[in-house]
Amino acid sequence: MSHATLIWPHVPTDDFKDFAARFRPVFDTIREGAAARDRDRQLPYEAVALLRDSGFGKLRVPKSFGGFGTSLTTLFALLTELAEADSNLTQILRGHFGFIEIVLPHTNADWSHRWLTLAGQGALFAPAHTEPGDSQQGTFSTVVTGDGDAIELNGTKYYTTGALYVDWIHVTANRGDEAVTVLVPTKAEGVTIVDDWDGFGQPLTASGTTTFKGVAITEADIQPAAGRASHVPSVYQLIHLATLSGIGRAAVRETVDYLSKRRRTYAHGNADRAQQDPQILQVVGDVLAKVYGANTATLSAAAASQRFFDKLTTHVATEADRASLEIEVYQAQVTTATQVLEATTALFGGLGASALSQTRGLDRFWRNARAIASHNPLIYRSRQIGDFAVNDADPPRMFSLPLEPKPEKKRVASDVPRRRYS
Repeated sequence: MSHATLIWPHVPTDDFKDFAARFRPVFDTIREGAAARDRDRQLPYEAVALLRDSGFGKLRVPKSFGGFGTSLTTLFALLTELAEADSNLTQILRGHFGFIEIVLPHTNADWSHRWLTLAGQGALFAPAHTEPGDSQQGTFSTVVTGDGDAIELNGTKYYTTGALYVDWIHVTANRGDEAVTVLVPTKAEGVTIVDDWDGFGQPLTASGTTTFKGVAITEADIQPAAGRASHVPSVYQLIHLATLSGIGRAAVRETVDYLSKRRRTYAHGNADRAQQDPQILQVVGDVLAKVYGANTATLSAAAASQRFFDKLTTHVATEADRASLEIEVYQAQVTTATQVLEATTALFGGLGASALSQTRGLDRFWRNARAIASHNPLIYRSRQIGDFAVNDADPPRMFSLPLEPKPEKKRVASDVPRRRYS
């Protein structure tokens, strides 16, 4: 099926068409083995290498550092298409693109300059932030100790998504009372990466355990963790939404392909062939509409993220802007996750038992969507959206410094508390 067969939201950027033409052949190659990789748990080393060699990891790296310098809107649109090919790949690169956004607003700093230069040369990065056990927000059992020529990193991280496939891991740790970020080569002595992620969805992302035992580092590898750019949390979330949107697209595409080849129909069917049955066509239409809505929500929030980034880099972004962006992303998250989960369930309503074949692997769409949607539970997002709307309560800040204060909300007559009667 061609990319033009199904109608998806228009991407409103000048460079999207050119980048899509560049990377779609890569996506098509990745798509060819996606079902088999999922079924047989074949880790996608070759697919990651294809993306590296094509320069996909350089999309947001400035041209002055050897990258393409594209917008967040274009990035998320392309990540959606990559997820349509194989959603594991988009999640594998989530930590990479998140790290680029951490350093991108500080291109004049030596630390950022070093990592952007490496990224422009093709280096890929993975995250190591979450820890097993009862760690508290902002403190880590992973620690940096020593000084001078005797600095080392020790600790254990989980959900180190993509670490098996990349060159560097960005690790959050404590150095005394200070939270820091440390960059460590994945092949460094003392680094052990274990593929022990056993979730039923996104099985190839290597979202498992990484341990650091006496890993030698230098002062140049260390940067204070506080103060990362305020748009980074929304970027990390939007990559999940692009992944969900791509899963939805793939589910529709393979459902349509399955029905177009199906020769049998049902005893109670309305036509000689399933593809002519109006009730089955209605199922396909409903699923497609849900996925279209999810893609629209994701793309709209992606554009909002780019607008905020533009304000951030020109030093005019405020705390109110940050709060509005995160709430818009939360709204897109609830919409996208809900619609894609419903779509990947509903598609089986008109397909019949043969659609359950493990060879076809249609179940992977719901499994993978369920895995992505579980990372940030929707119950909290819905509550935060409601709290913002009713009480003007800002969403919590994650690992970034405050911007300009949010303007005080003027009290109007409708804000005056009213007596409630039972």
